[in-house]
Amino acid sequence: MLDDLARGTEVDAVALSFLLRRYAATGSDELGDVLGAALSRALAEHVMDTSTTARADWLTLFVDALELSDDGRLREAAAQVVSSLKREWATATRVGDASASLEACLRASDLHESRALVSEAIDELERIVGRAYAPGEGLNGGDPSDHIRASSALLTAYEVSGRLSYSMLAEELTRPTLRDLPTREIRLNCDAGRVLCRLASLHDDAAYRAAAVIAPDADYRRDAEGILASQSAAALACGAAGAIYGLALSEWLALR
Repeated sequence: MLDDLARGTEVDAVALSFLLRRYAATGSDELGDVLGAALSRALAEHVMDTSTTARADWLTLFVDALELSDDGRLREAAAQVVSSLKREWATATRVGDASASLEACLRASDLHESRALVSEAIDELERIVGRAYAPGEGLNGGDPSDHIRASSALLTAYEVSGRLSYSMLAEELTRPTLRDLPTREIRLNCDAGRVLCRLASLHDDAAYRAAAVIAPDADYRRDAEGILASQSAAALACGAAGAIYGLALSEWLALR
């Protein structure tokens, strides 16, 4: 990824999120210089990404970067992306895309401009997931990507609200999806691994286990390990596009 950035090759928000996390962990001056230049470029060019998921990724990056920087441009860009995503909520039809949008906005809840959106985003998440959800059958018409993105958004809704129904539904939607993950889709597999790491962390909490209805035979740490092991060669082979694997791997390692 550093080589790509040095050549001026465009990298996506996920790659920069991985670079940001490595900088936060190491404090490396080299990474800091590269990251600063890359973020400046991203602030100018992120508007060219028009897909819902890409904009959600940019919003997540800008919000995470605000934890390390007080650059007003980051806050302004994040607020603009929140507004653009929010305008599409009423017409959203794909569960996966809508879930990615809603989760990114929930993660931006500490932004002054976004605090009032939290309850609205949660209500919208309930609407779009509830419309597709059938008890015991998952999301009607949903593919593995829809299930994983909805699960991730529900876990974030739980973190924001403390409502156990969200995390329990996230677990219900995730478990059957593990059988259907296409092995060649590194982003989807790594997103699934990250959801599993979050579920494993919840299962490690005795208070959560006592309060929630959970799958007693689940070993999400082991499941995440298996998925990441299956994707390691592909991650190394696809250059900066493998940054999503780095994010997932770092979260699995944090469980240890």
